[in-house]
Amino acid sequence: MKSRDISAQLERIALAQDFAGESAKLAEAWRAAGLGIEGVEPVLRFIEGHPGIDYGMPGALVHFVETFYGKGYEALLLDSVERKPTATTVWMLNRVLNGTKAQAVRARYVAAMEAARSNPRADPNAQPLATQFLDRIAHG
Repeated sequence: MKSRDISAQLERIALAQDFAGESAKLAEAWRAAGLGIEGVEPVLRFIEGHPGIDYGMPGALVHFVETFYGKGYEALLLDSVERKPTATTVWMLNRVLNGTKAQAVRARYVAAMEAARSNPRADPNAQPLATQFLDRIAHG
């Protein structure tokens, strides 16, 4: 499955009444088809382009991309947060950060969170969320 196919599928459900249900069906179909890490970037780009959608907590799309944790997902997430942070991707970055013990890697994630806080392309909801997460880190 190509990136543009994944993007087209997501765009078709972007305005769905039941986005959570429709995205769960898509994610299940992707798993059944054996879609790999190549599906992560189009999902992240969709989230960047649609920051106002309620993806769930965390939602099917987040669950799908997080299955590639330790397999390259983290780098793709960092790229997304650098391009256009959204509340969802900043929250996802915080989840990765919380699961990381290596100090050098943590420092990289914290730096990305700090950059998200001041990124002029950020979704307005991303910046205060990044600040909130950074405050928690600072006050441990």
